[in-house]
Amino acid sequence: MTAPEALPPLYAGWMRQALGAPMPNESKATCHDCAMCRPGMETLPAVKTFDSGAKCCTYLPTLWNFLAGRILDDQSPEAAPGRASVERRIDAGAAVTPLGLEHTEVFALLYQHVAGSFGRARSLLCPHFLTETGGCGVWRHRESTCATWFCKHERGELGKHFWASLHALLKCAEVAVARWCAVELDPGADALELLFPPRERAKPPLSTPESFDGRVDVALQRRRWGRWYGREREFYREAARLAAPLGWAEIERLGGIELTARLARVRAALTRLQSHEIPDGLRTGPVKYESLGGGVSLVEAYIDTDPLVLPDQLIGVLQFFDGRPNAEVLEEIGEKAGLELTPELVRRLADFGVLRTSTAT
Repeated sequence: MTAPEALPPLYAGWMRQALGAPMPNESKATCHDCAMCRPGMETLPAVKTFDSGAKCCTYLPTLWNFLAGRILDDQSPEAAPGRASVERRIDAGAAVTPLGLEHTEVFALLYQHVAGSFGRARSLLCPHFLTETGGCGVWRHRESTCATWFCKHERGELGKHFWASLHALLKCAEVAVARWCAVELDPGADALELLFPPRERAKPPLSTPESFDGRVDVALQRRRWGRWYGREREFYREAARLAAPLGWAEIERLGGIELTARLARVRAALTRLQSHEIPDGLRTGPVKYESLGGGVSLVEAYIDTDPLVLPDQLIGVLQFFDGRPNAEVLEEIGEKAGLELTPELVRRLADFGVLRTSTAT
């Protein structure tokens, strides 16, 4: 990434307080020059690629009320396209609630049931995607999914595990803050009951028969917004104002024990990511191999967007890793195959899930 912060400014501030450590920089996942759309990649059938006109932006982000407000308040010239795209979502009305601009059931249905759509189906393109530049119109205020998903990781599976843990933490924080903002701004008792229905009563669907046709159920929207109906933009701006001064201690109070537990998991994942210790007792993990010719093969282990290209000679000795102490295995490889595997190489193979322990997550 080229930004000085791996997270958007608001979340970067939260995590500096929560973790007291900078976020890792996933330099291989280059959003400005998509690592999944490099010229020539399409000529390699074994390599997964994305459509250059879609990339990983084939996703509809939930812009929580305080994020929508921050985008509406961002008057910088470079923010204008993103601000306009948020205005369009608000005007369209579909899944526009006091919690924010949410997923519609229409999107969820398409996203979940069109095989191989992610990264390729332009019909699922994010409404905040800037087609002229391939950038993101709401980048400075992106939500947790867009802030923590990477196609490639410096430390392979360790990185993926860290960012997945951080995503769960930030998502929990987002929901807590958005709910608190909605209650503080008080759209009315009926609107709050729609937002927070009793357990025995289902929450009304965000998509309706009308919204499938691009129309809005006005009566439902009036109930959903209460005294803020027709002033949705003002509501979102007020939510941003409420959320801006919150420190992590206040957010953790709002999120309760779940947020505290998720923070502990992120801290543990960050410790593992920062460690360069090589796990012992490694075994060959479940991997896919595909020859590229010339004595090398593509090896897909922990994720299909981040394979390794390894010499076939190295692949041939991975079978020696059978759970015995690493030193014993490396000695046998040297004796029988004449190969010397450096600690750095073994650690990289373990990072990427090519080699793993029985307790690996």
